[in-house]
Amino acid sequence: MALGNDKEVKMEVENPSTNQTEEENRVDPFTLEILPLIKENQSTHGLRHGDYQRYRQYCTRRLRRLYKTLHFQQGSRNNIKPKKVTENVVKDVKFLHIPLIDAERAWSHAMELKLLANTEPRKRFHLIRRLRNAAGHADSLEKLCQGSLCDARTKLEAQAYASYMKGSVSFELQKWKEALELFGRARTIYEKLAGAFSEEHRNMYLQRVEEITPNIRYCAYNLGEGGTDINDLMQMRMSSTGGVQDPVLAAKIDEVLAQTREKEAESMTEVTWRGRSIPVKNEKVRAFILHAQQIARELDSAEDADSKMSMYEELLMESKDALQAVKDELKGDTSSGKPRSQKSETQVAQLQSLQSYITYVKLSKTTDRNLLMVEAMKKQLPASLQDSSEAVEPDPTKKLTKPEDLVRIYDIILQTLSDMGELPGVDDDIEMSKDISAQILHFKAYRCFYIAKSYLQAKKWREAAMLYDRVTSHAESAMEHFQESQDYQSKQRFTKMQELVSLSRGAKCSAHASCILEGETVVDDMSAITLHDKPLSDRLDVYHKDQSLTNKKPNVTTFPPEFQPIPCKPLFFDLALNQVEFPSLEERVEAKKATGITGYFKGWLWGGSS
Repeated sequence: MALGNDKEVKMEVENPSTNQTEEENRVDPFTLEILPLIKENQSTHGLRHGDYQRYRQYCTRRLRRLYKTLHFQQGSRNNIKPKKVTENVVKDVKFLHIPLIDAERAWSHAMELKLLANTEPRKRFHLIRRLRNAAGHADSLEKLCQGSLCDARTKLEAQAYASYMKGSVSFELQKWKEALELFGRARTIYEKLAGAFSEEHRNMYLQRVEEITPNIRYCAYNLGEGGTDINDLMQMRMSSTGGVQDPVLAAKIDEVLAQTREKEAESMTEVTWRGRSIPVKNEKVRAFILHAQQIARELDSAEDADSKMSMYEELLMESKDALQAVKDELKGDTSSGKPRSQKSETQVAQLQSLQSYITYVKLSKTTDRNLLMVEAMKKQLPASLQDSSEAVEPDPTKKLTKPEDLVRIYDIILQTLSDMGELPGVDDDIEMSKDISAQILHFKAYRCFYIAKSYLQAKKWREAAMLYDRVTSHAESAMEHFQESQDYQSKQRFTKMQELVSLSRGAKCSAHASCILEGETVVDDMSAITLHDKPLSDRLDVYHKDQSLTNKKPNVTTFPPEFQPIPCKPLFFDLALNQVEFPSLEERVEAKKATGITGYFKGWLWGGSS
């Protein structure tokens, strides 16, 4: 046995090629950073703006390049022979990119179809099929990574990615329990990965966790677990996690919110306005009134101005449909071929009151939307024009605001309030008319304030000072009414008017000082003028060696020339002067003496006068 062992050892020493081959075949585990890779691709190729079609086209091109680079062609031009990526085929980490990009292409196509499924219901079948394809490719990637090819990090990332894709399929199929388990598994893995890496990757994994959390809460809501209610869903819908919002989740939440509003609208039979109860029968009108009453709660859950603006726009679109429904009911619907129903005077009066109420709500929400625009535009004013109490550095990526832009918005607000005061029934309500008049004075003060700022930019100090006086006058008139009212909104407006009066007084003093300083500057400039500042044509009698005359623009004369007084045209013309014949004056003209040689001989022969 000893001899045999020595012989084997001797053979290994003499033939070391076998050991070297085994060492060469042993390859280090591959590392594939799945989440960082797909996040970079998505932000670079369209998903930053929600363009799923562009991202899908990028995935198609990327797959074609991978097939060509890895010599992994799927057949020829005429014959297609699909090949699967197996563990034996993987010789490079780029082979693992193929199932990953396949999954991303199918997922982006499904999200693109989701946006079209609202108008074309048949698209939903294609959407589910593409989501299943994405989950299948993600599952293939997980199986490849679970072997000895990849390291521990890649295995965890592949497992989390596959769980997320499978959870998306179950979520769309409304298998809430299965989706909850899959999303929970993916969130757990990403939380573990976030605690194991540097700051850059940690933030990326935590962002993924925030994206998955709303899906889990929605599944818990449908299962009746976790205490999630409709307010939580509303907050999830309005919140943004910094990434691309999942359109599947958004559509599901919108559907639940619409169903909840319909149920609540069914129980609404009347609305109270100006001390009167108005019956509401139309479903569109009920839904609009309920949405208008809930808008304050939805605005509190919104995170940025863009979300709030979209909510206002949605509500105003609903107001148009509600108004049209009331108008059709007033006229009588004759589209069905039935005779127009006769309504009593009481029903007509109730419908007219309902129409006034809906118009009032529409105009008030339009004013709130415009005020939101004003607040956003004030932040983009140049630093020199901002109020010291609200000074904010403007965003360099956005357009700067001019005072004239704010004046235009305040003009729209004033017109809206004027229309509100002319509504039928509003002019009879003394308290409401007073409140609208006070609001008009309130916004007139702001309008004059920004007109004065535009005059300050143009260095028209006197006009600006006069406008600041007008601001104080409007603000004090509005404060008289706000002081009488005890509600919270009036107290807020009263405080704003006090701040505006203080700002306008300070700005008026500044404008007055600038006007005085400008006058002193003109006097100083006039006193500093010397002879050499005059043009050359005005100082020809003075010799001075002026080097400026040799420049390209010498000061030779004043151009354009100054105005000079000239005699004006006569009022009467002497027309008879052209017809007058004057007497001849030839006899008074002295005769000329002869000159030259002829004159000399004439004087010598005939004598000349002495």
